[in-house]
Amino acid sequence: MTFACHPLTLLGTPFTTTHTYTSGSGTEVVPANCTQVTIEIYGGGAAGGNDSQGPGGGGGGGGYAKKTIAVIAGNSMTYAVAAAVAGRGATNQPGAAGQATTVSGLVAGGTVSLTSGTASGGLSQGGSDAGGAGGTPSGGDVDVPGASGQTSGNGGNAAGPLGGAGGGLDAAGSAPGGGGGGGTAGSGGGAGGEIIFTYSGVSYP
Repeated sequence: MTFACHPLTLLGTPFTTTHTYTSGSGTEVVPANCTQVTIEIYGGGAAGGNDSQGPGGGGGGGGYAKKTIAVIAGNSMTYAVAAAVAGRGATNQPGAAGQATTVSGLVAGGTVSLTSGTASGGLSQGGSDAGGAGGTPSGGDVDVPGASGQTSGNGGNAAGPLGGAGGGLDAAGSAPGGGGGGGTAGSGGGAGGEIIFTYSGVSYP
């Protein structure tokens, strides 16, 4: 069976297909017969701080962005999924910042330039330690920042409908994008991000 574009949608069969990435980077190529894509990105969570005088601050949660745009088969976009970051194993260290998830390219409907922003790690200041800020996304039709980590407490939740929960004290955040909890003898790591490409189109016999 072969497929060809046809201007009369009523003669064809509408379909959707989804490509999901939870790690790595590369090039996303629009499949045959697709006319629109909705892109959702989740940034990585930050790690919690570690403080021997009281739990460090929780790491911020990853940001979320969503964009819908027209495409044609063969259009391409580059992508990179935020990797997880490890918690701290030594005392009195702030948590590592989360990594950004990004998608960029030029497609039939225009320019795609999505970034989740980077969440901040929880602090370690010898007492009451502030949580890190959540990632601040940009470029989407919808841009939702991640939640900040708690003071001397849990990590922040990631934004978005599938966003992961922040970790409790000494615990890692849940994927995608949950911030790690603060700790006194080790802190929780931040979870990695995610990208979802949801295509729609019409196929013809």
